[in-house]
Amino acid sequence: MPHVSKRLLQKEQYLEIHKQFYKIIKELSISGNAKLVFDELFTKTEKLMLAKRLAIILLLDQGESIYAIENALKVSPSTVARISLAYEEEKFANLIKEIKKQNSFVSQMEKIIPPRVGRNRFKKFLQF
Repeated sequence: MPHVSKRLLQKEQYLEIHKQFYKIIKELSISGNAKLVFDELFTKTEKLMLAKRLAIILLLDQGESIYAIENALKVSPSTVARISLAYEEEKFANLIKEIKKQNSFVSQMEKIIPPRVGRNRFKKFLQF
């Protein structure tokens, strides 16, 4: 669980820190070095937490149930429910749109939870 200081920043400082963080991420993404930020700045736990959140969002977008998602990703029902509520409020619409352009992450999510019906429904799942 992330820990944030109880000592709050002034609003201007807060906004400037966020602005600079996003600028660095953007510049590193363009140069192909975004992995540096994630590997050096975030802990293994934080990276896993972010990856699971992203997976939850995409699986919700594919119509998976909360139960299926919590079992596949080994997350609590409250985590999925909280993200599901934000998803229903369309808070992740831009994120989903951008990720779908790449298609590789979406295809990996299909391996996590196999299709519910069909003759070869476990074929991809067993390859995972």
